[in-house]
Amino acid sequence: MNESHGNNKPVTALRVDAHVHIRAPEALGVAAAAGITALRDAGTKQGSGLTVGRQRNERSGVTCLSAGWALCKQGGYGAHFGVPVKTREDIASEIQRLKQAGADIIKVMASGMVSLTDPGGITPGGFSREELGFIVAHAAAAGLAVMAHANGETAIVDAVEAGVRSVEHGFFMTEQALEKMARGAVFWVPTVRALARAMEERGAAGEARAFTLSLISAHQAMLVSAHAMGVPLAIGTDCVLPATGYKEEYEAELTYFEHAGLSQEIVEKIACEGGALLLGI
Repeated sequence: MNESHGNNKPVTALRVDAHVHIRAPEALGVAAAAGITALRDAGTKQGSGLTVGRQRNERSGVTCLSAGWALCKQGGYGAHFGVPVKTREDIASEIQRLKQAGADIIKVMASGMVSLTDPGGITPGGFSREELGFIVAHAAAAGLAVMAHANGETAIVDAVEAGVRSVEHGFFMTEQALEKMARGAVFWVPTVRALARAMEERGAAGEARAFTLSLISAHQAMLVSAHAMGVPLAIGTDCVLPATGYKEEYEAELTYFEHAGLSQEIVEKIACEGGALLLGI
């Protein structure tokens, strides 16, 4: 049975946030209060999400899958989310350590982040296609899939061709990249609101703000193309939990999908069924 919330939109019994960062167990209560029943933790440097584990929390009723901490290229973006690696030996060692720690998925920083000071730029970071293939293969040997933070066509395509389970963020997405994702049934978690939130928090102005707003619009257009092509989609907020205003952030992410031109029914299906399929629940 559907329920209603503040803006009178229907809310189904199951909603998933496929991209958060958990810093404390209280995150589950915050998620439950927002009507979320499952989370996928994209990791923190401390691996806090691993304390929650795969088990359904009896108090909150929220299921959580965790990446523990991310793998990033030494000297590139992502050290504040995980462990920098330099060699293939480093990579293999960290994947094994994550497996032993109880990780449910491997998170890899396949690129830098969207620059909020250099319009059109992406900060340094990422792995080569060969390195990504090595990561995916070693993760698979440990029984784990890979979620890839990837911005820019090259990083997205490299991650997809390496065999990742999902592309996170995916700014500067292209039709060519979407075609490859559709063929490979690779999920896309677009985190639209995350870029807008970063722009607001960092006070981007002038050319940088104008470009960021245009990039968000382009990202939304790619959402419509992705859905039309059959690319599997899921909702992710990129919020660090626990945090105040989380329910509003989740609803804002849904609104970006709707304003892109997808119906409420389709967006709700992405939030529920899409997320559940991605998490395997």
